[in-house]
Amino acid sequence: MTNKTTSARSKYFTQERINGDIDYHKAQQLTKRMLDTGIISVDEFNKLSAINRKTFSPLFAEIMPKKP
Repeated sequence: MTNKTTSARSKYFTQERINGDIDYHKAQQLTKRMLDTGIISVDEFNKLSAINRKTFSPLFAEIMPKKP
């Protein structure tokens, strides 16, 4: 069934956005590993997470929480 909602979704979920989301999650996994092993502090983790969100523009970045 094709309608305006389906059309809007297909424009929102482009291959570029999906790739950005995948790249973001890979970068975040690495950043989290660095935090877990003590290489970086929580403050540095939050700064890197913000950079990752800007760089890769993941889907729903605006609602992603910071690490306390």
